[in-house]
Amino acid sequence: VELEESDQNDDFVQDVLEFAEAPVLFGDGNIPGKNDEDYLGWQRRIHDKLIAHAPPIEEAKAAPIIDLEELAGNTEKINFELPESLKNAPHPLLGPVWVLCASLGGPKAVKEFVDLLPKDIPASFLYAQHIDAGCLDALVQSVGRHTQLTMVKAEHGIQLENGKVCVVPVDNEIEFTENSGVLWRDNAWSGPYGPSLDHLLQNVSEHFGIKANAIVFSGMGTDGTLGATLIKEVGGTVWSQSTDSCIQPSMPDSADEAGCIDWRGSPRELAEKLITWLAQRKTQAA
Repeated sequence: VELEESDQNDDFVQDVLEFAEAPVLFGDGNIPGKNDEDYLGWQRRIHDKLIAHAPPIEEAKAAPIIDLEELAGNTEKINFELPESLKNAPHPLLGPVWVLCASLGGPKAVKEFVDLLPKDIPASFLYAQHIDAGCLDALVQSVGRHTQLTMVKAEHGIQLENGKVCVVPVDNEIEFTENSGVLWRDNAWSGPYGPSLDHLLQNVSEHFGIKANAIVFSGMGTDGTLGATLIKEVGGTVWSQSTDSCIQPSMPDSADEAGCIDWRGSPRELAEKLITWLAQRKTQAA
């Protein structure tokens, strides 16, 4: 706020001080023009003041520690079958897109979920897990060891397809091409964790619209809550893992408390619910 003639601004200043919620800097003179010789000095002073009053940028947090060897040791192979209404039905090139959001305790839950799904399921998946980038290959191998679905890293240029689980990169934001290909950006995700669930869900909701859906699995914190509201705004469906089946229920509970969760269940119940949901959509379309 520039106060060239302070005696004429007493009421305005009082209103700003009383009602403003954001910090306010008052200047007691004219702001020099950009071509003025005093502009650079003024700019440096403003910059120093902003740095002094701005909160520190939140540093990236360490990803949760995950025991991937324990997952790899699970040899149980059980999966649901598609109902007759879906078995022989023609499927679209790309069915609904489901984002699997997970953090602490997530790999075990996501593995149980995808292990139950049949390979010909008419839906595609993006799996976003808070994890160190160096563990991503091991995550793909461990979680995808027994599933009938195709589980791969979401490399630049890869296509989303029905029956495929694309594991989202940790250090690079992704967007999507017109033909549902994965497009890597040079920048990192916003937020303290990679990948940012909120950031990813925003990108998915903006690109896929009503075809965008999400499941919030076990995890600590609130990442995914804001993104889940964006999925709901475009007409998508959002489910979450039930509190009692989570290793850490903070993340799904946060989304539930925000009022954007349509249904909750264990990983097994979520898998069964998805197949029923797809069959209902097929019936409604017919």
